[in-house]
Amino acid sequence: EAQAQFSIRAASAEPIEGWQRMQFENGGRAIWVSPTAAISPEDIEMAQPETQNGETKIAIIFTDTGARKIRDLSVAQKDKLVALVVGSRLIWAPTVKSEIGKRWVLTGNGPNGLASEEVALIMSSLR
Repeated sequence: EAQAQFSIRAASAEPIEGWQRMQFENGGRAIWVSPTAAISPEDIEMAQPETQNGETKIAIIFTDTGARKIRDLSVAQKDKLVALVVGSRLIWAPTVKSEIGKRWVLTGNGPNGLASEEVALIMSSLR
């Protein structure tokens, strides 16, 4: 079985023709996700889980090419959503508030950041 692929994609709270409707597994809201990955594992130089103040996060450092791609995506999606997807599973979809650079911390939307299962899933999909 092929390993599930991690990707970061443009997303929307409103339906967009040709985009995939995805729903959070916890029964949360549905969003529409671009079929085209803006970021894939090849764009990530390093990813490191970390815990701060009881919150689990993943610090990501992009390659130079990846940093350019995430900057372009974050500028295009300012005040809109981006989706973090592993395989066909929607993990997190934050609203982009500012330009993302070479380093980005994935915090998740749970009360304690990313669930340990989400961290394991993301980290294994990056190897």
